[in-house]
Amino acid sequence: MLEKKIRQFHSLIGVDCNVYDVKLKTFENPQSVFCSKCPEPCDYKNTHLHGCYESVRWDNKYIYYCPMEFIFVAVPVTDEDKILTSGVIIGPVLMGATYDNPQTYTLPNMDTTKVNALAEIASTVFATPQMQGGKEKVGDFLNAVYKELEVLPKTSAYPIDVEKRLQTAIVSGDEKQAKEYLNRLLGEIFFHSNGDFNVIKARALELLVLLSRSAIEGGADVEQIFALNTGYIEEIDKFDTLEKLSVWLSSIINRFVHYVFGFKSVRHSVTIRKIVEYIHDNYMKKITLDDIADAVYMSKSHVSKIFNTEMHTSITAYINKIRVEKAKKLLRASTLSIAEIATLTGFEGQSYFAKQFKSSTGVSPNKFRETVNGKQKQEDGE
Repeated sequence: MLEKKIRQFHSLIGVDCNVYDVKLKTFENPQSVFCSKCPEPCDYKNTHLHGCYESVRWDNKYIYYCPMEFIFVAVPVTDEDKILTSGVIIGPVLMGATYDNPQTYTLPNMDTTKVNALAEIASTVFATPQMQGGKEKVGDFLNAVYKELEVLPKTSAYPIDVEKRLQTAIVSGDEKQAKEYLNRLLGEIFFHSNGDFNVIKARALELLVLLSRSAIEGGADVEQIFALNTGYIEEIDKFDTLEKLSVWLSSIINRFVHYVFGFKSVRHSVTIRKIVEYIHDNYMKKITLDDIADAVYMSKSHVSKIFNTEMHTSITAYINKIRVEKAKKLLRASTLSIAEIATLTGFEGQSYFAKQFKSSTGVSPNKFRETVNGKQKQEDGE
């Protein structure tokens, strides 16, 4: 049924649709997917995994950029217990300007209204509970948990020291150790609850809260972590059997581990994209670090750190670079004065503009204009 819907959707809308397996972190038919043919390979598997998980949180649809700056839409596909098993990935499409991407692909180009409409339609078509394979049984789940327990000494009481090790592993970014300690604690919850289902739910919620605090301390986005916690508190109280709760916990824990560790580069990519967009949209005005931090919902220090790490330059230097590029276009194509161009491109004063322009190009704005005009006259045969 899902495959039939995908074929019909593609035929009607004209945008590629593919199923992404969350557990295997791959498309069902990877060779036919656009990402596998992209001439500049990127970490698209984690990008789309992130999209699938976020679509669960954001009303069964999530619009996001890939590292190549194409737009995709993810819609969750769940089993009868509403556990995420896969996602339908729609795209790529272009949206607006693609100034940072020199590639010239023949892709659908949509404005923001159409992209939002695409997401709404896709959500309506695909976001219904689906059964993708057999449901994980509680016995299999617990066997998997205790398979991991062999690496740690067993204790008869709830191991607070393992909690502390788990926190340390998350904060330091040690994914392997974090999973080992996490499985140990989950096993303890099941086997030291005396069969009291309410106790199991309460301890499971405590464990999820512990993870979220550690993730924030490790640098995860506070707002997104808080949003996750709100959903968990509402969901965990709905379960009435140990089997359903265990399957859900398995899914949530895997999702959390991926969110903390696997999506770091993806989150940074999205943040960088938003910062760059803000600068391109506002370069003609005064831009402060406070303005940018507010636009991407992060602290000033975090914004600066991410931008410097990913772009290998400061935000101020990048803003000046964009302004100089815009000024070069005006110098070539207009008769505006240097002072007017300085104002139109966001520089505070003609002298500062001239200083930054020369630092970037090696010549003054006037010299640049004279050189460009001279070359143009030679080409025109004057």
